[in-house]
Amino acid sequence: MTEIAIDLNDTAAVNALFDEIASPAELRGILDAPGADEGTINGFVGVIGAERLLDRVFDLMAGHFVAARAGNESGVVQWNVRVDGTEHVYHVVVENGTATRHSGPADKPRVTLTLTAADLLRLCAGKLSGVQAVMSGKIKLAGDMMWGAKLPGWFNI
Repeated sequence: MTEIAIDLNDTAAVNALFDEIASPAELRGILDAPGADEGTINGFVGVIGAERLLDRVFDLMAGHFVAARAGNESGVVQWNVRVDGTEHVYHVVVENGTATRHSGPADKPRVTLTLTAADLLRLCAGKLSGVQAVMSGKIKLAGDMMWGAKLPGWFNI
């Protein structure tokens, strides 16, 4: 695998790198880049822009949903994602074998997850275990814990 270097001063290169992300493996490549610590990840988010990044992440999440793994499960997951002290809210509706993402709060989420953008990226890249993150307090989970524990298995990570 080619090693990725992130120079946050080169905004064109950061944007080009971001535009190439189409899978959890490609996201992992960025998170595994030399020096990709919390500050670098937050800087990456800052260059890309929170809404642009989160729109893309949740679009990719919906695209990597595997209906056969979810079976007949249905519900709404609300994601409260903190970026530089601001909370950005999205929700994903799982029903009828699909997952669709929406901006803004859900009317009646079955599960609400609260986390930082950096931890969301790690979760989506398979670098952070959802269960361990909830247990350690990196992710706050409210609602149906049992249903929430099943979620990671429904997506190709």
